[in-house]
Amino acid sequence: MYIRRKIKTHKGQTYVQHQLLKSVRTERGPRQEVVLNMGELELPKQHWKDLSNAIEAILNNQTSLPFEQSNQQVDLLAGHFAQMIISKRLNQQQQDNNQLNCEHGKQSLQAKTDFCNVDINSIRSSQSRSIGGEYVVHEQIKQYKFDELLESLDFRPAQIDYAKHLIIGRAVHPCSERELVRWINHDSALKELIGSNELVYDNALHRTAVKLLEHQSTIEKHLKSKATELFSLDEKVILYDLTNTYFEGKKAGSQKAKFGKSKEKRSDCKVMTLALVVDSLGFPKESHVLEGNVSEPGTLAGMLESIKMLGKPNEKKTVVIDAGIATEDNIALLKAEQIAYIAISRKQSYAPLTWAESEEKKILLNDKISELTLKLAIVGQQTDTEDSREALLLCHSPQKEVKEKEIAQKRMTQFEHALEALHAGLSKPRTTKKHGKIMERIGRLKEKFRVGNCYDIAVQQQDGIVQAITFKKNPTGQIKSEKLGKYVIRTNRIDLNEEEISSIHRSLTTIESSFRAMKTDLGLRPNYHKCEQATTAHILLSVLTYHMVCPILKRLSESGLNYTWNSVRNILSSHDRVVTSLNTDENYCIHVRNTTTANLSQKNIYNALQLKHDPLKNITSKTKIKMTHQK
Repeated sequence: MYIRRKIKTHKGQTYVQHQLLKSVRTERGPRQEVVLNMGELELPKQHWKDLSNAIEAILNNQTSLPFEQSNQQVDLLAGHFAQMIISKRLNQQQQDNNQLNCEHGKQSLQAKTDFCNVDINSIRSSQSRSIGGEYVVHEQIKQYKFDELLESLDFRPAQIDYAKHLIIGRAVHPCSERELVRWINHDSALKELIGSNELVYDNALHRTAVKLLEHQSTIEKHLKSKATELFSLDEKVILYDLTNTYFEGKKAGSQKAKFGKSKEKRSDCKVMTLALVVDSLGFPKESHVLEGNVSEPGTLAGMLESIKMLGKPNEKKTVVIDAGIATEDNIALLKAEQIAYIAISRKQSYAPLTWAESEEKKILLNDKISELTLKLAIVGQQTDTEDSREALLLCHSPQKEVKEKEIAQKRMTQFEHALEALHAGLSKPRTTKKHGKIMERIGRLKEKFRVGNCYDIAVQQQDGIVQAITFKKNPTGQIKSEKLGKYVIRTNRIDLNEEEISSIHRSLTTIESSFRAMKTDLGLRPNYHKCEQATTAHILLSVLTYHMVCPILKRLSESGLNYTWNSVRNILSSHDRVVTSLNTDENYCIHVRNTTTANLSQKNIYNALQLKHDPLKNITSKTKIKMTHQK
């Protein structure tokens, strides 16, 4: 082998390309064959022969370089180019096998025995690439017929591949597009799994993400329909909630990124709001990206048409919402649309006699440890023209009470220490003692710890200078402590008993788990994009990925494997695709690309998903070893 420098012209632009060539015998005599286009090689010409010899040594699986003095740059380049050539040969062999299978049918798929004597000291493994997590998500994409959907939306084959790269990459290796490109090209067997040999570029990923955003409604409807069909979802109980995600940058040109109340307590950053509709099993139905400062109660009206379209026609639906959305106006809106509701009541207190005649019931929660005490009361009246009856379920959780007491006690202790420090500062020089400033600081402490209404605070001052600060607990604190661990659920489903109402309401934790999965496991944050389209597309990708992950977790749960997606991803991360090289006694070098044997935990996951343990077949390339020349 040798290296040649070649100057090419394309569209009026001249560029340099280096090629690795080898001499071959043909019917017309010796000819030069291009082994690899190396691009522009930044290596002094005196080292070209060393590089070509080093590449040939690696291809022949020799244990040492054929020249006396090793060069670090040559070593790195030789390893890189040799792996490219091995991959090229194996990919070509795979294409030949596929063509042979098409011509001769399934008979050629059967593995044939091929024995030879090998030098066990020559065995080397390289190109270890993960395939486990990619495999299960890719199979789910196939089951949802995602390729056919994108093809109907005029996605080109390359764009379909890029869309799968984005979704599978977000599930297995959530990161920026630039890092995703590195991972796909060098650390993952995803391209081989999809059937693409082309290099992946980040700009193409960006463009494909935006194209997915343009067809968001159609794509989500298709995925929802497939999930309903495959899992026989009834869609009688619908969960609706909102979350938001923050951005580190200024987002100056964004119409949706606004300063608002951040769920992650990042009030210093702009946020965007994600509105999500899911069913009681957690399968997503529809999503919308809204302004960061949007009023939560005002978003429900825009989602009602979508909610009404779910399930069977004229079937009674029940919407589960949290207290932030359950305003009186929204309750009236749901009643007008003849949609049932279950929600946490926003009312702070009820008459003491509301549950006076109610029988107390205790139930065990799903963990078989936590207990819940329930009291049900029916209020309102039914007339010929209107039914205003409503079920009020008073719930008391001892575990919730203990937790809230600990939080309240911690806040009170911190609030008292802050007041004491403020009082102690009055006797120190060069500290603020002006009455206005002191009152401002007390107000900030009340806002920070949110227990100020539990104390009577007296500020003694003379001529605008504060002399002392005293405080004591008031009866409000005692009243507040009596409400800890208690909440009231309101619903117009008066046909349900206490346990049924509580069970349906607790399913709201399903949508909270969905948000947590998208934020923690599926790369919803951080979001580094600047333009509006790319930012929104980034959020949509997390939602689309959750569409694929949710059925996987559902099937695993049905098989008794109650894993989070992060656990599934970690278990499958050690299932790899590798290239093994070895030399035979007949002076041949054999490269075999195969998949490592799945361990017990990986097999359990594959069995639960009804998948084969080996995603791809073995591919073998066999070449005659040519002895390289010494330097």
